[in-house]
Amino acid sequence: MGKIATYDYPEVSVDETIKIAEILVNDFHKKVTDQNNFANKLGHKSSSSGTFLVKMADIRKFGIMDKRDYQATKRAEILANPTTQQEKNQEVKEMVLGVPLFEKLNARLKTKSPTIEQFRTQLIEVTGDREKGNKEAERIRKIYIDAITHIREEQLKEQSTDPFNNMTQDSTTPQQCNSDLILFRAGCYNLSLPKDDANIQVLITLLENMKTKK
Repeated sequence: MGKIATYDYPEVSVDETIKIAEILVNDFHKKVTDQNNFANKLGHKSSSSGTFLVKMADIRKFGIMDKRDYQATKRAEILANPTTQQEKNQEVKEMVLGVPLFEKLNARLKTKSPTIEQFRTQLIEVTGDREKGNKEAERIRKIYIDAITHIREEQLKEQSTDPFNNMTQDSTTPQQCNSDLILFRAGCYNLSLPKDDANIQVLITLLENMKTKK
């Protein structure tokens, strides 16, 4: 688990967290009685390995396992066996924004995929830790983007104050080409984003989600 100032945050990805929830609920029937077996199932040599213990702290921070016991929470049950995709999406959103650092950064950065400069500025303002904020901004930014990307699609639909939602462009109107921008139009989405790796990943995620809902 990462830590900056008074904020700690999970470093495990959302996708891996969901997979662990599925294993915990479906393979171990919500409660682990053999911790070594559980560690082996997750790819670790034993339950005493440092990387395994860090991962357990991370998934507890995400709220899928009891703080003391190796027992699934209600959140883990929903993520492992959701009744609808909407239920799963809502639980993921609550899981990600339940991390105070992610919630506060998201409130400031909205749905934008921030540049390193934007992210560093907000990270330092939120945490008050200039030294660590400067040193670890890029690493924390990658973790944040991975987490927040999973709720980005719903936010793009819901947040009427997001500037992307106001970008309506008549398809018959010529638009000047800008090689520094990504222009994306599909269904309810009509976006213009700075061309960088993070925004490309956001659009890939949107397209994959649209494909699964087809």
